[in-house]
This record gives sequence, C-alpha cells and structure tokens, in this order.
Amino acid sequence: MGEDTPVARKPRADQARNRDRLLTAAREVFRSDAASLEAVARRAGLGIATLYRHFPTREALFQAVYAREVEALEALARADDLPVWMHAALDMMATKRGMVAALAPVLDKEAPFFTEQSARMLAAVGGLRDRAVAAGQVRGTVTADDLIRVLLSLSYGPGADPARAGLLLDVFLDGLRPR
Repeated sequence: MGEDTPVARKPRADQARNRDRLLTAAREVFRSDAASLEAVARRAGLGIATLYRHFPTREALFQAVYAREVEALEALARADDLPVWMHAALDMMATKRGMVAALAPVLDKEAPFFTEQSARMLAAVGGLRDRAVAAGQVRGTVTADDLIRVLLSLSYGPGADPARAGLLLDVFLDGLRPR
C-alpha cells in the first residue's frame, strides 16, 4: 500500500452509536408527512451538525434508512413466515411514506441503489413465497412480484389508507390460500 492510499478505518464507538441513533430516529420521524432533518436530530438527541456529518444530504439519510430496513426484512424472511414478513414490509413502506413525497423530484428510481434494494426485497419475498407454496399455504399461481405489487398498492396506490392497510393485507393474505 502506498503512502497516498487512504486506509478505511472502523468508526469510533461513539460515531457508530450516533449513526444508529440517527437512523432509528429517522425511521420514526419519516412516518410523518412533515419529516425534517431537524426533527430527526432532535429525536436522536443530537445536534444537526452531527446529523450532517453522518448524512450530508436528505437523500443520503433516506437511503441509509431504506437500506437498513431492507436488511432487516431480509433477516426476517430467513426467520419467519410470509404473513409476518408482509406486515413488516408494509410497516417499512409506511416509514418511507413521509420522505417519498418530499424527495420524489430528486430520487432516481432507476439508480443502482434502488434497483439493488428492489432486487433484495424481491428475493426475500420470493424465498418466503416458495416456502409457503411448498407447505400448501399459498397458491402456486401467485408470484413474488404479485406480492410486492400488493404492498406497493396498499402503501402508495390511489386511495391508499395507512390506517386500513393492515386489515386489507390480512384480507389479501387470506385469499392466497389454495382452495
């Protein structure tokens, strides 16, 4: 390694704790339609400068929260069943709701970050779907893409009602059972 090659260092413990506090606070704050970076810093009990040191833009914070949630859903897909995962995914989409509208003009849904996260979500639900079909709990005609589309419709489609989304998801899941 040459003298000019930067060495990647592990973050200090306090930096890692602050980052975690910010991501946890952002997840909670992003549920509201008026999500602001100041509210995230306040909820985390940190200053706005600390937030900006970790996440220089709103987009960077949003992406970090989104990636963390996808990671959690991947872990849940390995450990749980389809209905539990679908409800957790619906909850994650509710978390993003406040930021999606604010960032829509600058988010490139075709960017590698979003296509990678979408592929990870599709793979997670695909594994769950396959296990549920094999166990005779879900019709084989239902695809992983169908399941994602339902989540998106319940979260962002015309007339989407976050207060009723869980109930509607239960109705949908009941209808997945083989006849």
